[in-house]
Amino acid sequence: MKPETTKEHEQRVEEQKYFYTMFDEMWGGGEVLPHEVQYSLCAELEEIERERITNALKLASGNQTKAALSLDIGRTALIAKMKKYKLCS
Repeated sequence: MKPETTKEHEQRVEEQKYFYTMFDEMWGGGEVLPHEVQYSLCAELEEIERERITNALKLASGNQTKAALSLDIGRTALIAKMKKYKLCS
């Protein structure tokens, strides 16, 4: 790979400035939400997963194999998730 010339470097820097400006115009200017209002996708997904596992176990009367089948996951995956969410009895 040949080294970048001064002209190529300047052109690359100008392109970056252009894209940063364009990005800022399209999506910038907004303020970050306060911490108590921020949305956490991971936390919501974990809550949903925990709820679904709990319900599946209740519907299967605690039978892990039946609960795993209803969730369309393997039994060992279910057990691992139960440990993760401290749902083991």
